[in-house]
Amino acid sequence: MDSVDFDALEGQAEVKMLPASWAFCATGADDEISVNENITAWRNLRLRPRVMRDVDKVDTSVTVLGQKLSTPIMVAPTGRHKLFHPQGEAATARGAAAAGAAFVLASNSNITIEDVAAERRDAPQWFQLYYWPERAEVEALIDRVAAAGFTALVLTVDAPTGGWSPRAARAQHEPSPDILNINMPGSPMARTFYHPDFAGKVIYPATWNELEWLVKRSPIPVLVKGVLRADDAVRSADCGARAIIVSNHGGRHLDTTVTTAAAVGEIAAAVGAKAEVYVDGGIRRGTDILKALSLGARAVLVGRPAIWGLTIHGAAGVQAVLEHLHVELVRAMQLSGARTLAEATPDLVAR
Repeated sequence: MDSVDFDALEGQAEVKMLPASWAFCATGADDEISVNENITAWRNLRLRPRVMRDVDKVDTSVTVLGQKLSTPIMVAPTGRHKLFHPQGEAATARGAAAAGAAFVLASNSNITIEDVAAERRDAPQWFQLYYWPERAEVEALIDRVAAAGFTALVLTVDAPTGGWSPRAARAQHEPSPDILNINMPGSPMARTFYHPDFAGKVIYPATWNELEWLVKRSPIPVLVKGVLRADDAVRSADCGARAIIVSNHGGRHLDTTVTTAAAVGEIAAAVGAKAEVYVDGGIRRGTDILKALSLGARAVLVGRPAIWGLTIHGAAGVQAVLEHLHVELVRAMQLSGARTLAEATPDLVAR
């Protein structure tokens, strides 16, 4: 796969998906400003390459939550993968594992936790958690996740209520007993936040109290996803979060937020050694990844591109997307004079 093939994936995926599936995958909130600016913000940053470095051998390995990985590229949590491929998240997890990439399973997945765990190989799997009002249900879920060998909980905190997407609201999925949010309490038939029944309702009421409780209760490390402010990131770390994921939910809930490219450097500087920092949102090139790492992220997560690959070629498509981005990262590092990820420092980036 080259860059032309990669760029063509999005259009190919749109053609292959049902209209409602495409709307759910591609949509942003309201005027879709944030979803588009996430992409352009990385592109608008400029690299200041170092020259005359020995870049014959480039090392992209990184340690994440104490585990060494060959790549800093991870698969972000995105839900309802049976809308895109019959094997759902099992295929996504298989593709991520084949690429040596960490995979974050969404709460609203269509494949059971245990079946996804069976695809793990040597790459870590984390579980993205929405905090439900019934604490007993949360406790049962996190114990099940830990028993299946997942090594971190990713608490999403930027969606206490759903945003609104006119595009997705007009293209609603018909509920199907074949596509369930199977790991949620009661295994409901899959619906999205963009349904009138959910408008304005606080469904996932995570507060600082819930984070403090979760850190104490969870047998595995807790990460916080959906942070755009340095003060919130520092407080999350002080509450015991092992890592912060800088994210605006792919531009899907609150429109006109700051971009993740604009927020990650400030957050990484403020958090320092208190917690690891990762970032998602609009990553489309190896140069984007190098910029993110240079600004202080330890790793990046990609969402929509993995779904495009899943739609077209299943697990092999996910693997191809991740490996393509990795090849681009290696080339960007070589051309920028960075032999290791430790040499991806802020001076490589100019705004």
